Amino acid sequence: MTRVSIVLALLLAAAPAAAQSLERDYQTAPIFTMSVTVKPLTSPAMMMPLYSSFASLTATDGYLTWFAVHRGAVEENPLAAPMAVNPIGMTAFKVATGAATLFAVERLRRDHPKAAMWTMVAINSGMAWVVIHNTHVAGAQR
Repeated sequence: MTRVSIVLALLLAAAPAAAQSLERDYQTAPIFTMSVTVKPLTSPAMMMPLYSSFASLTATDGYLTWFAVHRGAVEENPLAAPMAVNPIGMTAFKVATGAATLFAVERLRRDHPKAAMWTMVAINSGMAWVVIHNTHVAGAQR
């Protein structure tokens, strides 16, 4: 009961105080003004094809890595190596890293849409090289 009384007393004491002047001057300008402009978030025409190609390249990389490891190849990426033998682990790893990549590019796209587009072009180029490399490794493991 004492705690409730203390909390109520503090809440009542913290109420905002009104001005004590009898004269009210409504003609003064506000001391602080703020304006917020919100840019509409429009997606460049190239981003959706880049995102979908990144997703397909990532899925292909995951499958080829799993396939090659099960045929005797060794995963060289120390972060992916523990998950390369388990298809569920590899899928979860690829989904998590792909989602983090797309999230980062979307954050970049807010203020720098051209930089985000060129970043995705570079990422897709790198992923294409990885898929081509994994195709050669998986083919050599026959």
